[in-house]
Amino acid sequence: MVMFWDGFLQWLSSLTFWDFLLIFWLFIIIDVTSSLGKPIFVLIYSHFARHNNKKTASPFKTRISIIIPAHNEEKVISKAIESALNADYPNKEVIVVDDGSTDETYLLASFFASNHSIKLLHRDYSSGTKSGALNYGLLFATGEIVVTVDADTMIEPDALNKLVDHLSDPDVCAASGNVRILRGDSGKRNLLVRIQEYEYFLAFELGRRFNSIMETMMIISGAFGAFRRAELNTLGEYDKDTITEDFDLTIKLRKLRKKIVYAPEAVSWTYAPDSWRSWRNQRIRWTKGEAETLWKHKNVFQIRGFDARSVISIYDMLFSDVILLVLRVAWVFSLIFIFPNSLLYVLVFSFVLYLLIEVIVVVLATVISKDKTRLKYLLLIPIMVLFYRPYYSLVRFIAYVKWVMKKKTSW
Repeated sequence: MVMFWDGFLQWLSSLTFWDFLLIFWLFIIIDVTSSLGKPIFVLIYSHFARHNNKKTASPFKTRISIIIPAHNEEKVISKAIESALNADYPNKEVIVVDDGSTDETYLLASFFASNHSIKLLHRDYSSGTKSGALNYGLLFATGEIVVTVDADTMIEPDALNKLVDHLSDPDVCAASGNVRILRGDSGKRNLLVRIQEYEYFLAFELGRRFNSIMETMMIISGAFGAFRRAELNTLGEYDKDTITEDFDLTIKLRKLRKKIVYAPEAVSWTYAPDSWRSWRNQRIRWTKGEAETLWKHKNVFQIRGFDARSVISIYDMLFSDVILLVLRVAWVFSLIFIFPNSLLYVLVFSFVLYLLIEVIVVVLATVISKDKTRLKYLLLIPIMVLFYRPYYSLVRFIAYVKWVMKKKTSW
């Protein structure tokens, strides 16, 4: 071990500027700019926004329809319904769509329907997609605002007020809530669940905030999001040709040149996969759905006829999720051929650099969220950098292959 570190330090001291640039061009150009640029920008913007925007309570209390699509959700459906009913928003209706469940989902939901607390819809046979269940619920919705909530998601008592309040602005057609992880599907809070807590934290506190500020939001989370009924009527209904109906709908709204925002203060809690097998299945489904939707809306890549922000958003997603995945693989293989004798040193130094970047990002995200307990995620950084992200890249690659092979996925 001592010999290794002596050799590593000697190699490090022998690096020239051009050697460093040749090895870490991807890190310098992409990762430093993207990873640090976004949180720094959000932090500065949030600081000035707090001083300039002193918002008063809104009297906006239009009727809303909360649609909860469910397929074999007996473990969580009661909690989801209770949280929707207990939400501090007076003018609401709760619609539960039992989409051909073969467990006791319908029986458990019937308890709430018996005293007319909810509208309970039932299908003997599943539509096969979440889109089909949502469309069925829309037929019975009477609200001017439609709020979608996953059957495994619980909303905080003040979340509806804070989410719908954003739609008091007539220019806003949809708002995405803040989704956090409560525990695993089986009630566990194991390492995988904690890793996903970390992942969601950065994705929502940094990613969604940044995209909302720049007006480049591409996904209204299906777990907790609000939409104006008028725009949904204009679009017709949820399409069934992609598994990521939330992403598909958001792109269609952007094609209408509508404003979409993120509501960080509207918090919901969801369950996450707590086994690696179920996690892989979920991420493969998400990645395939993303590819399906990008391909479906490939006309946006033609640029002409679409607003600049939508075009930039689509190209950014394509680059970040697809092209960058290929670039990273190419980068690793290039290191093998260019630096065969010092490859281990290069990988160790890369690991250290990415660790430092991740530490800075977590600290900045914690400052932005104003929740100091999130500093606990610093302990997970080595696992995220060394294992989780590389493994997730492999899973995404497999998903893209399955999409190319046109393997069908259902909910």
